[in-house]
Amino acid sequence: MRWRGVPALALLLAACGAGGSDDTPQAQCARQANDDPKVLEIYSGTSGYYTFPWSQRDELLMARRQAELRCMRAKGLVPPGGVQPVVPR
Repeated sequence: MRWRGVPALALLLAACGAGGSDDTPQAQCARQANDDPKVLEIYSGTSGYYTFPWSQRDELLMARRQAELRCMRAKGLVPPGGVQPVVPR
């Protein structure tokens, strides 16, 4: 009688672990954007203060977004061109 809950527990644990990985092209490009040379340059030049709302944070967000868009365009998921992004002052 004690073993009734074991299959239900196994199914519950399997269901929780199945949706853990996000392997969509957009998620792949977001991860790849963190390895972009411009993004890494900003990370290394800010000494860890890239989260404050100063120009480094804006530059980091812009560089990461541009790297993600380049990756998406390379995969053919985003059409080329478009409106130029607003560069923060």
